[in-house]
Amino acid sequence: MKKFIFLSFIISLILLTACSLPNFSAENETINAAEHGVSAENSGELNSKALQAIINEASLSGKTVYIPAGEYEFAENGSQKIGSHCIKMRSGVSIVGDGEKTVLKPVGHSRYGLDMFYFNDYLDTGDAVYLENCRFENFVIDACETSCDVYTSAGKGFMFNLFRNCHFKNVTVKNTDATGFGVDCPIGCTISGCTAIGCGKAATSESSGASGFGIGFGYSENESISISDCIAKGNKKFGFFFEHQGRFNIEKYNAVPAETFKISGCFAEGNLYGFGGINTFNTVYENCVSENSHLYGFFFEDSFASGAVGCKSTGEKEACFAAAQSLTAEDISINISGIYFSHCEGESSPIGLLTLGKENAPVPTAELCVFRDIHTEQVKKES
Repeated sequence: MKKFIFLSFIISLILLTACSLPNFSAENETINAAEHGVSAENSGELNSKALQAIINEASLSGKTVYIPAGEYEFAENGSQKIGSHCIKMRSGVSIVGDGEKTVLKPVGHSRYGLDMFYFNDYLDTGDAVYLENCRFENFVIDACETSCDVYTSAGKGFMFNLFRNCHFKNVTVKNTDATGFGVDCPIGCTISGCTAIGCGKAATSESSGASGFGIGFGYSENESISISDCIAKGNKKFGFFFEHQGRFNIEKYNAVPAETFKISGCFAEGNLYGFGGINTFNTVYENCVSENSHLYGFFFEDSFASGAVGCKSTGEKEACFAAAQSLTAEDISINISGIYFSHCEGESSPIGLLTLGKENAPVPTAELCVFRDIHTEQVKKES
C-alpha cells in the first residue's frame, strides 16, 4: 500500500479549472537536412552526428528541419542514466518530413534501449528544464532493427520528460523496444493524427510502459495535453495510457494537474488493453473505439475521477470495460469520484463490465451503457 499513500495527499489538491494552450507558430525558415549531411546512403553514426549538429544550430534561431523522402539509419549518439539515444532534442526546433516516405530508423543493439528523440534533463542532471516550442510532423520512426539486453523505460520513438508547447501531427512510430510516444509532464501540448504500431517489443505483458502512447504526469499542476484522432495497434501493453509518476518517485512528482486530460476520436486494436491508466485521475476518453484487445478494451487501476464517455469496445478477449481498485474509503481522507463509463457500448466479448479489487473498494459506474452479445454484464472479484 506504500506506493499508493501519496494519493491521499494528491487527490485533495484536485481542482477542475481550465487552462489555455499557448499559441505555436512555425518559423518560416527551413533547413533541408539532406543538404547538410543527412543521407539515405550514410551509416547510422554519420546521420546521427549530422542531424544532431543541424538541430543544435537550428535551436539558436528556431528553425524547421526538413527531412525529405528516404529511409535514413541512425545510431547511438549519446547516453543517459537509463539507455541511450540517437538525437537529443533542443527547444525551438521543428522536425518535418514527407509523410510515410520519410522513414527514420534507429538501429543497433544496446544494453538498456535506444531512443530516437530524447530529452530528460530532469533525470540526467536534476535540473527541471523544459523542452519548448517544438513541432514534429509527417514522418515515420521504425525501430525494427533495435534490440536491448534489459527492458527499461528507454527504447522509445520519443522519450521526453518536461516539455511545453510541443506538437505532434501525422507521425507514425513502429516497433520500438519500449513505448512509442513515451512523453511525460506536458504543458500545452497536442498529439493529433499519429499512429503507434507494435511498440514495446522488448517487454513482456507484465512490464510497465511498453505502450503505443504513454503519458506520465505529476510534476506541475499546469500540465495539459490533447490527444485526438490517433491509432494504436498491436502494442505490448496499452494502446493509450496515462499514469501519475508519483507511483515511482513521490519526492519529484507530487502535483495534480488542474486540467482534465482528454483523448478523443482515437482507435485501438490488438493491444493488451486498448485505453486506460494506472494511478491516473482527471483522465477521460471520449468517442474512442477499442477492438480485439487481448484482455480489456478500457482498463483503469487504482485511479479516480477518470473514465470513458461515448466509447465503444468490441471483440475483447476478456472484458469490454474493467477497473481494479485496491484502495478503499478507509485508505483515502475524502470522498471523490471513481471510475465511470457513460453512454458506452460493448459487444462480442465475454464480460461487459469487470470489477476487480478489494471487496469494499469503489465500484465503477456504467451509466446508460449498452452491452450486446455479452455473456456476463458485471463480475465482482476480490484481489
